[in-house]
Amino acid sequence: MLKQIAFPILKRKKYALIALGAGIIMAAVSYYLTIVNVAFHSFFILVQMDGWSFTTVSLGLSLIISVLFGIYIALFVFRRDLIKDSKHVKPILSGLGGTITGVIAAACPSCGAPLLAFVGAPLALMALPFQGLEIKVLSILLLSLSVYLLAESIEKKINCDISV
Repeated sequence: MLKQIAFPILKRKKYALIALGAGIIMAAVSYYLTIVNVAFHSFFILVQMDGWSFTTVSLGLSLIISVLFGIYIALFVFRRDLIKDSKHVKPILSGLGGTITGVIAAACPSCGAPLLAFVGAPLALMALPFQGLEIKVLSILLLSLSVYLLAESIEKKINCDISV
């Protein structure tokens, strides 16, 4: 279904630019929280703090989150352009959840601590076995779910319009 719905939408210039812009913004936020905010403007300090393997996996997962966020936003805008009602809340909530968890687990346990303090768990990432990479994987799963639900919603709307 994603090939039949998402790829044709993303081939349209408007939605491709929206996906690219949203992905770049998400990547910039992740970069800021990772390098600028935590590692004092140095990639090498980040590597010294976290190690090569953790840094590589963390940046790779952040890239996947940025791409999925861009696709999510483009599909969301397409769906909004297609229909103007707000009866389908599931894709919106899962996409928002995926974005928030991606930002919380942006770099390392210390940068997620201020954000997690708002929910009463300031050092929660440090207690996890993979120091917050689990949260990034959760973010990827939530964003993937939201992309799937949005594509399904778009397909239902298109099929309803065709059958009427």
